[in-house]
Amino acid sequence: MKSMGLRKGLALGLLGLLLCAAAAATVVDGLYEAVVPGDATEAGRAAAASEALKQVVVRVTGRRAAATEPALAPVYASAPRFAQTFRTVAAGQVAVGFDAAALDAALLAAGQRVWPRDRPLTLVLLVSEAPGAPANLAGAADPDLRHEVDRAAQLRGLPVAWAGGLDALTQQARAGDALAGRLEPLRALARDFGADGVLLGRTGTGGIAWSWLGPAGAGTLVGSATEAIDALADRYGTQFATQDSSTGRLTVVIRGIRDLSAYAAATQVLESIGNVSDVALEEAIGETVSFRLSFTGDPEALRQAATQMARLAPDGDAPADGALHFVLRP
Repeated sequence: MKSMGLRKGLALGLLGLLLCAAAAATVVDGLYEAVVPGDATEAGRAAAASEALKQVVVRVTGRRAAATEPALAPVYASAPRFAQTFRTVAAGQVAVGFDAAALDAALLAAGQRVWPRDRPLTLVLLVSEAPGAPANLAGAADPDLRHEVDRAAQLRGLPVAWAGGLDALTQQARAGDALAGRLEPLRALARDFGADGVLLGRTGTGGIAWSWLGPAGAGTLVGSATEAIDALADRYGTQFATQDSSTGRLTVVIRGIRDLSAYAAATQVLESIGNVSDVALEEAIGETVSFRLSFTGDPEALRQAATQMARLAPDGDAPADGALHFVLRP
């Protein structure tokens, strides 16, 4: 009876929170269409389909190397077979759309992994290390760099957001964190924008120093915006692409949920993991809550993604019962 009472109380008390909470994962449209040079002639369409398919496969698998993968040569040779639409978008430019189901099946048959449309949202922050530079994390001072980020993210199917509308105090404080390379408070800022990951670019005389923190862990790189987006997309692709396109049901058990606010935090963490959907309360006993959720792909990938979240740690004392067990950190 105690379990049922806690379960009912948690569910009712958090109903409003769960209805309005924004999940960090974003459904990305247009993954199976690419714009390339081409024309409306039969030969022009065939060439455009082949080039566009390479862009799409990189986007769908989450791997830059997929464009030159020898195992995919037969797929690229059959590009017109997968093409469904051709649209002229500008002089000498054509948008080629592909059959998503057929292409996914061909990629999986060729031993590739497929990164679903539900992808982590990343907040991009830019800060200049030049003395006296304005504290504007949304890239307003460098529109060319911001455009390069957006363009590279679109090509890789990586949803990004910008930190617009910050008040002066928050802007100043977070700019200080950015200049010092402190990513944890910046990731907290990312959550305010509905994102779970953060990508920080610090511009200086030695180029752009990039660093990131999110569902696929942490990393650093010195290079262009395109190189940073490519590196981050590759990391996400490695983490979330799967050789199983089906969706399964998993039980996740989290200890340390002492109140409604902890329950909300645990739920939001689970919802923010890529490829997770339909997070539902299954059982609550004391401070231990069981969730039932849908997950596309390998449960081990979910385990790895969850343990990279700041709020979850593996539960070393849990029984081997087939569920995934974690402890909620304060």
